[in-house]
Amino acid sequence: MKFKTEKLGQYLYIKGRIGWKGLKKNEYLNEGEYRIINGESLSSDGIDWNKAGYITEERYEESPEIKLQENDILISKDGTIGKIGFVKKLSKPSTVASGIFVIRNNNKEQIDTRFIYHFLRSPYFRNFIKARTEGSVIPHLYQKDFVELDFPLCSLLEQKKISSILDEIDEKIHVNTEINDNLVA
Repeated sequence: MKFKTEKLGQYLYIKGRIGWKGLKKNEYLNEGEYRIINGESLSSDGIDWNKAGYITEERYEESPEIKLQENDILISKDGTIGKIGFVKKLSKPSTVASGIFVIRNNNKEQIDTRFIYHFLRSPYFRNFIKARTEGSVIPHLYQKDFVELDFPLCSLLEQKKISSILDEIDEKIHVNTEINDNLVA
C-alpha cells in the first residue's frame, strides 16, 4: 500500500529549547512542583518520571512554548538521539531540557498522535537519524531537518487502525516483559 507523504513540520508543532537561558545543573532541585525532563528520563519504555529533575516555578515559566501537555511526544535531539517518550498523564507541571524536542499534534482532524508516535519509532525514522549523524562527534538532530522529514499521510481512519494495532502489540510486549521479570525474580 502506498501513501502520499507530507513534511512533518507542516502538520505538527515541533519545539526544542536552544539553551536554557543559563540554567545550570546545580539549579536542579531534589524535589518540587515543576519537573524537567532530560535525555536520561527517556527510556526504552518511554518516560521514566523518577529520573526527572525539578526546577523552580520561575525557571518553568521562562519558556511557555515547551510546557508539556498530555499526548505530547518527546524525542531526544542531542547525544543519544531518537529516544522517544509519550506523555500519557501529567501529575505535575513539566517542561523539557535543551536536549529534547516537544512534538504536539495541533491538527487532530487529520493526524492521529499515536500514529506519529509509532512512525517515530520506525526503522524509517531510525535511518533518517543515522543519515544525519554519521561521522558526527556529538550527534545532534536539527529542528530544520526534523520539520522536513517526510511521513506517510493516510486517512485519519487508517492512521487510527494502524496505531491501534501497534498499541495492542506494545501492550502485549509490556505484559510479557512483566511476566518474564516476575519469573526471574
